[in-house]
Amino acid sequence: MKQKFNITVADMQLNIVSDASPEEVEAIVGMLDRKMRDISLKSPRCTKNEAAILCALSYCSERQAAQETAKKMERECIRFETENERLKKQIESLKIELNGVREDNAAMRSILTHTGGENAEAMPEVKPAVKVAPGDQLTVDIPAAAPVESATPVVEESTEQPAKGKSRVGTMFDLLTFSDV
Repeated sequence: MKQKFNITVADMQLNIVSDASPEEVEAIVGMLDRKMRDISLKSPRCTKNEAAILCALSYCSERQAAQETAKKMERECIRFETENERLKKQIESLKIELNGVREDNAAMRSILTHTGGENAEAMPEVKPAVKVAPGDQLTVDIPAAAPVESATPVVEESTEQPAKGKSRVGTMFDLLTFSDV
């Protein structure tokens, strides 16, 4: 609802009509009055009308800069929304891939367990650090796997006799020989 206001700007009385609240009008008039007084102090030869025009030019310039900034921000928002959608699709793709790897891991573990492999029990249990559900944010923390203990190698004893004058030392040192002097 429009209201009539009596305002004073740089000692000039004006009557205006506005649909803004009295507090908004008072804040705007205060800013305009300070700006015009500042211009008058910096340029003593400047008339009140010239100060008003300079003030209007200054605010128009600031408004135009603000509009350009707003347009730039809108373009950035659109770019970020597009990038966000692309990343969401990539996350979904990675979740599908992760679930496939988990299924492969379970299948391989099952094969190792059912074949009775000696190292099947020694295989570390790999548990996912996170559970991924659609819409969740994907964070991957892969725990270090424990080293798999290898079975002790079985070394068969050789049935051949050492050469005369040489003796063999132990079965683990088949290649190490020395002379009996």
